[in-house]
Amino acid sequence: MLAARWILIGVTAAALIVNAVIHLQLAGPFDAITGTLIGQGWLFRIQAIVGIVVALLLIVIRRAWVAAVAAVAAAGGLALILITVAAPLDLTTLGLPVLFEPLWYPQKTVAAVVQAVAVGTGVALIGVLHRRAARPSPRNI
Repeated sequence: MLAARWILIGVTAAALIVNAVIHLQLAGPFDAITGTLIGQGWLFRIQAIVGIVVALLLIVIRRAWVAAVAAVAAAGGLALILITVAAPLDLTTLGLPVLFEPLWYPQKTVAAVVQAVAVGTGVALIGVLHRRAARPSPRNI
């Protein structure tokens, strides 16, 4: 079970990091899409920072709640990709831009795939880490 736990942690963290790198690469070109408070480029940078921080926390802390945060962060990013491909998402009342990108291109496809992977492995990891935490330590018996 130890190997499975580390594989799930590694795959989840790697997926979050790959997604972060893609979003950092795309942030510059998306700076042109602005809102009154923040532009889409900065939304990409924020998503990248969240992904990097969560990946590091997952590697260092290795707790079910961190796996849940990883799964939720990835699910949110994936949902935004899928929603903004289908229809414009008008966030202007929040000071954010209208998000609409109906085209699929390689970076977007990879970002969607790695976020889906992070959701799946993150959810699996919640169960693995929760079971580990619920098990009594041999030292406490």
